[in-house]
Amino acid sequence: MLKVNPHNLTTLRYRFDGQVSEADILTWLYNFDEADWAVAMTLLNHVSFYSETRCADVLEDGLKRIIDKHRGMPIAICPIGGVGKSGGVMAYHIKKLMGRFGGISWSFVDGNFTYQQKPHLVILLDDFIGSGRSACGLYDSVKESLPDGSIVVCLCVAYMQKSAKVLSDKGVEIYGEEHFPAFTRRHSIFGYPPRMKCVREFAEKYGSLLYPKKPYVEGMQLYIGPLGYANCQSLVCFDHTTPNNTLPILWESKRRLDNRKKWMPLFPRRLFDRTQRDDSYERMKYKWISIAQKISKGSIKRFFNDYSKSSILLMGLLHGKFHKRSDAYICTMLEITHAEYEALCVEAIQKGLLKDDGQLTMEGKRVYLGIRKKEFEVQPLVEEQIEKTEDIYLPQQFLGFSRVQPIRAEIEDNDFLDLLQPLGCE
Repeated sequence: MLKVNPHNLTTLRYRFDGQVSEADILTWLYNFDEADWAVAMTLLNHVSFYSETRCADVLEDGLKRIIDKHRGMPIAICPIGGVGKSGGVMAYHIKKLMGRFGGISWSFVDGNFTYQQKPHLVILLDDFIGSGRSACGLYDSVKESLPDGSIVVCLCVAYMQKSAKVLSDKGVEIYGEEHFPAFTRRHSIFGYPPRMKCVREFAEKYGSLLYPKKPYVEGMQLYIGPLGYANCQSLVCFDHTTPNNTLPILWESKRRLDNRKKWMPLFPRRLFDRTQRDDSYERMKYKWISIAQKISKGSIKRFFNDYSKSSILLMGLLHGKFHKRSDAYICTMLEITHAEYEALCVEAIQKGLLKDDGQLTMEGKRVYLGIRKKEFEVQPLVEEQIEKTEDIYLPQQFLGFSRVQPIRAEIEDNDFLDLLQPLGCE
């Protein structure tokens, strides 16, 4: 077997902000033939991963530049894709950032928003702009209702070079970090053409097992191919999702076309695939709460008094914070809104489980580790609720026959079955 340097795996884990483990990387490598592992590691070393902190930093920088350039205008923020999409996740960051810019009138655009005939600075918001198609679609839908003198810009974390051209043609300036296609002849992150070609052939070889390339037909719609949606060739991944413009070998979880084996993603795109990594929480949360109740019996500090939604959410918060999951990830895992998440954090701070900066306190770590330590030591609570007794009940009669008297031999088997049927026996 081709050996992978453990140091390289550890380095990648830190590069990806601890959101993937060494085991996750090895699991992903087993998608490929052993002879291709070296190329797979080369590709992985060039992935642009955006943690929650990095997203916030890029958005803050872009927002500052936008405000400085268009100072004095009221701001209307339009998340791309609506509720539940990536634009909504970025809105969570923007709400936090807006408090740092004093004296600015701003609001989020929804179906009831009115501009009141006053020129606005409209910000189209998303995490990633790939082909630019979604951003252009939103621009076309809002431009007719904009008062004269309004300005539209696009704010994102990352965008592909060609999307900037598409938006520029509509008069929309884009702010974020620019990315080029991975396998372009110029500006390729893999260097000179022969090395780039080797990685491209690898990506196409395995990507076509998930999304085959379609023959070109005039007027055909954009589609996901071996190198991502619209052939974007992106290597951008986020801790909350992965764009379909990114190479499918990094995010897809469907079955391969050649051997029907399930592809194991490293940066899953789907919610189910992402939360699967925390399925231990989903499976064990009730047991952990029962353990918490057991070890805190008689204590004044009882954080988990019942099996209510509040207790379950608090346990999930401890689990997510201990494993250094992002705010967006924890919201997804617990299926709560950001407003509910903030209220949950306030509760945890009041209980002394979280610091003001959102990190676990020593008490929070102690509580969580204490529960996990007892995970395999504590008997299920149901066992304690069973009253032990020496008495064993044996019925004296069944169907009118005495336990001590033999059943008459003349009863035929069919007759006996007829007697059992009314009781639901077969």
